[in-house]
Amino acid sequence: MNARFVRFSTEDGLILQGLLYTPDRSAPKALLHIHGMSGNFYENRFLDVMAEALTGAGYAFFSINTRGHDYMADFSLVGNEEKYKRIGNTYEIFAESPMDIKPAIDWLEHEGYKEIVLCGHSLGAAKVAYYIAKTRDARVQRLVLMSPPDMVGLAEKEGYHNDVLKLAHEMVDSGKGDDRLPNKVWDWYWLSAKTYIDLFSRDSPADIFNVYDLGKPSLLADAKVPIFAFFGGKDDAAIGSPQKNLEILRSKARGAPAFDIAVIEDASHGYFGKEKEMAQAIITWLVK
Repeated sequence: MNARFVRFSTEDGLILQGLLYTPDRSAPKALLHIHGMSGNFYENRFLDVMAEALTGAGYAFFSINTRGHDYMADFSLVGNEEKYKRIGNTYEIFAESPMDIKPAIDWLEHEGYKEIVLCGHSLGAAKVAYYIAKTRDARVQRLVLMSPPDMVGLAEKEGYHNDVLKLAHEMVDSGKGDDRLPNKVWDWYWLSAKTYIDLFSRDSPADIFNVYDLGKPSLLADAKVPIFAFFGGKDDAAIGSPQKNLEILRSKARGAPAFDIAVIEDASHGYFGKEKEMAQAIITWLVK
């Protein structure tokens, strides 16, 4: 296995980074991985195991940063002048995520990869589903959804959600949409008022994996590629039973020619200690 650091740029001028792992023998297949909320291309330990497993199976593994990486990040901009834009998870807007995914696929295509699998973890799973449903990018042949969360439902579970959403709208209306909310979301994430509304409002672009309203269609219905979705058995991104969440998502993905599901027993949201089992589930699905 070999590794290569990569820089590429988005259509709105952000310079992003990633790490490409390749098999010892060149192959035309690649899996592009999109990290979760405030994540990045290297932090999760499961990335090391995925890289080893995928390259061993003949796939290149490309793990990238998005504009939502880490809590807050300064992005160097394309051009002859030294300019930066501050985004990161605190300020990201979900509907802009295709601008991060497309140039990564463009880069893989330029490098000669013919079979591309698009994979996302947590919020990244929502991003890849949104991308393929909106773009119908024919270069993406399969989709892997790791711990696909009902973002709005997870917020609604918290008793403070309605109050925070009201406050966020008041801040936006008063011209303070880029200011951070006074308290962390889930005691973990600092978000701007605008980003909170964007991620946690019903019928927003991020409201893809709705597991509450069985009659409500999902954007997953517009994904026309085979899909593999899974949760950890102890995954706190699932609302209730992971198995039931997956079955609901499968019922809503009416356009997919195949929608396979799995539960990685005893695994957490980060698959800690179960990284090999998770990676093997992906490999088994890819090669079958």
